[in-house]
Amino acid sequence: MGLKKIYSIVFVTTILAISIFVAGCNDVKPEPYIEDTATATPTATATSTETATPEPTVVETVTAVGTPQIHNVLIKSYLIIPVDGKTINIGDNVQWRNREGSKLQRVLVSEDGIWEEEQYLTYMRTVNYTFTEHGVYTFHLKGREANKWNVTVV
Repeated sequence: MGLKKIYSIVFVTTILAISIFVAGCNDVKPEPYIEDTATATPTATATSTETATPEPTVVETVTAVGTPQIHNVLIKSYLIIPVDGKTINIGDNVQWRNREGSKLQRVLVSEDGIWEEEQYLTYMRTVNYTFTEHGVYTFHLKGREANKWNVTVV
């Protein structure tokens, strides 16, 4: 075998190994945020007097809050996927990731002004936003203003 062919095989094998390694690193998800819902319960205290009057017991009501979720959204072929948008809960996070095959930069625009600046996404980079208010938020990619994408926060 020629030296040129050996170098070609080593080069292709190295590129393949790096690609597999990088692809495996993309699926790492952060641990979800878990809210501490423990509360202190007040206790009644009795004082010794001639007439013992029990004090009322105060019971606090705590509404359980679900664990905030991270919703992954892909930008590919000038589309925001899932195409139909997302319905999420307050406190959930949306993570947009540029997966364009051409490895071009995309610009994510919030029509509701949730960002002060345009969000530039180079290949495989992400933009995150945690939604804290009810409503419908609309996004599009710069240059594709006709393709709207909505997040409905309930």
